[in-house]
Amino acid sequence: MVKKRIGTALQNLVEIIPPRHEIEMIKEDQLGDFASNLAFLLAKEAKVPPKTLAERLIKQLSNHPDFAQVAVGGNGFINFTVSDEFLYQGLKLAQEENFGKSEIGQGQKVLLEYVSANPTGPLNVVQARAATLGNALVNILKFVGYEVQSEYYVNDSGTQVELFFQSLLARIKELKGERAELPEGGYPGQYLVDIAKEILAQNLPEAKWRQFSLESILKIQQNALKKFGIQFDNFVFESKFLPKIEAILKDLAKQGKSYEKDGAIWFRAADFGDSEDRVLLTKERRQTYFLTDLVYHIDKLERGFDRLINIWGPDHHGYIARLKGGIAALGYDSQKLEIIIAQQVSLLKDKVKITMSKRAGEFITLDEVLDEIGSDALKFFLLMRKASQHLEFDLALAKKATQENPVYYVQYAYARICQIMKFAKEKGLTITKLIDFRLLKAPEERKLAKLIIYFPDVIEQAALTLEPHRLVYFSLELATAFHYFYERQRVVTENKELTQARLYLCQCVQKVLAKLLSLIGITAPEKM
Repeated sequence: MVKKRIGTALQNLVEIIPPRHEIEMIKEDQLGDFASNLAFLLAKEAKVPPKTLAERLIKQLSNHPDFAQVAVGGNGFINFTVSDEFLYQGLKLAQEENFGKSEIGQGQKVLLEYVSANPTGPLNVVQARAATLGNALVNILKFVGYEVQSEYYVNDSGTQVELFFQSLLARIKELKGERAELPEGGYPGQYLVDIAKEILAQNLPEAKWRQFSLESILKIQQNALKKFGIQFDNFVFESKFLPKIEAILKDLAKQGKSYEKDGAIWFRAADFGDSEDRVLLTKERRQTYFLTDLVYHIDKLERGFDRLINIWGPDHHGYIARLKGGIAALGYDSQKLEIIIAQQVSLLKDKVKITMSKRAGEFITLDEVLDEIGSDALKFFLLMRKASQHLEFDLALAKKATQENPVYYVQYAYARICQIMKFAKEKGLTITKLIDFRLLKAPEERKLAKLIIYFPDVIEQAALTLEPHRLVYFSLELATAFHYFYERQRVVTENKELTQARLYLCQCVQKVLAKLLSLIGITAPEKM
């Protein structure tokens, strides 16, 4: 709501507000409440320095009822100190059920694909990061008016699945007392031994081994996701799209966008921005992952989605250009595809980096980390950095039930408010509709009010940038401001009107924290 109100005021002064216009909360209270970067965006066109343009605009805002003061900040930011009435209006809205929601999505259909791990082993922490990001984005985008479906793509054919099956055959032979070696690049995990034992225990015919093993791994992955609190609308299988490959190959050949070389079929990827051409079919006539992924994404577009958002692992960055190129070559809008790269995750234990080896007895799989620290802590820590940044966190810190632990710190703020409300109820106090907001005079009360009215803007920005970490940062900022307030101001006092105002303020913080935690997939406990 802050950006909209400030934007409306500025819209009366300039012809167009650029899309990159941002309103940020100012950290130093003495400099103002919120800052606009408008002067920087328009300075080049106006042919004056940003500071000069900001000064011109400020003169026209001096008597605006929404602002107590407007000043130049830095080298050209426009700093706004909002009026008390502006804050009061925002606090009134904060109690509404739909506070923070918007319709910026305008009902656009979004397909969000994430995790999509090969069915060759348990999920790891990098895949857990993608799961956390995807789950939060689904929640955020729905909250602001998008129609969202979540999808998990199962690569149930191809090279890795064949290596997995050959590894399984080796384990079955070993269990039968026969000599066997794992194939080069195979899968050595104990989970394969367990599956091999189950196959022999059930006396399954060999024709069913492959399907049983893939279903077993997928069940392991799905159980881990359920334990993690992650759900998907759709599970789709690569094998479903194999019959459509021939039509795609014919279409590319007909348009001259593929060619044969050294017995293989190549896509002219370099013509579409890739660094080189890419193989579609090998000389052995085996389809590449690129080809099946291309067929899958054409299917997504044909299902009528307006946006396709994929979350991929750190080793997939070079894959983006060829997939977008393939989509464009087949006559579809490649701009509909958006890729988020989730970077590597490193685990520490008491500040010592954990070696990523399950056989070494360390925590590596999603299941094992969940057993160690729980779902809430893992999600919170995995969202504490932008997806594009390498992330590391300490398992020992994530387990602490102290204010050193950021997820505990935020949840504790919520629980504290629940106890305040319980205490007030026991005293026979209820919040009336007639609140005298003028009694909230303390700086820490004004800080909380500013954060509350800024909440809708944080949600909107997280949705527009596809950056759920913004909600984690904001929840920490709000929790910090609340703890600071709680340590300095008594909520339930002898002054009935002041008590009512402070209870109302606490309830607003409580509701905003509950929404923040829900959007990032974390519980809001009433006791800690």
